[in-house]
Amino acid sequence: MPTHGSSRFRRPRWRDPRVLIGAVLVLASLLGTWYVVRAAARTTTVWAAGTPLVPGAVIAPEDLVPLEVRLPEGESAAAYIPSATRIPEGSTVLSAVRKGELLPAGSLASPDSLAGRVMALAAADALPAAVGAGSRVDVWATPDEDGAKPHEILRTAQVIAVTRDDGGFAADRGARIEVFVPTAALSGVLAAVGAGERLAVVAVPEPAAGR
Repeated sequence: MPTHGSSRFRRPRWRDPRVLIGAVLVLASLLGTWYVVRAAARTTTVWAAGTPLVPGAVIAPEDLVPLEVRLPEGESAAAYIPSATRIPEGSTVLSAVRKGELLPAGSLASPDSLAGRVMALAAADALPAAVGAGSRVDVWATPDEDGAKPHEILRTAQVIAVTRDDGGFAADRGARIEVFVPTAALSGVLAAVGAGERLAVVAVPEPAAGR
């Protein structure tokens, strides 16, 4: 004798849309969990610049901040300096690192190993507002002679420090900057300073963040 209730407990078929939807949801959940676990495994803590770092300027402990980052595909954590690494005292950077950027591996050096030196230069006029530690400048010199034309003695030099004179008199509107001077440009800069030429500092526009 046939049982009328047997049809209620038939095994679900794979062609049933409800079964397929359930399988897709389970698979999506598994893939999501796998992605989260994999992404967490790629998270690492490295040193980042808390202030602009430029060649020749000694790095102070407060200049660096630990930053937890998740590296994109194809980028290794070995490309950056882990925050567990102790930065040697007296270290500087080989090339400029902007505020917020990660500190690349192999970017540290001692100041005496750099291909250049730090010089203090007195500007004849007020500095542009954009000039500050970490910015880049061109420096032009004009001989103290009638009709003398200015000539460029430094191009895209990295600024280490700035001292502005906010005096109220025109004669006091100059400023002093410390810049990193590459070895190849040292003789020209020293010659201009030694000859008493007027120095003008021109700010180099910085690229927009993220570019």
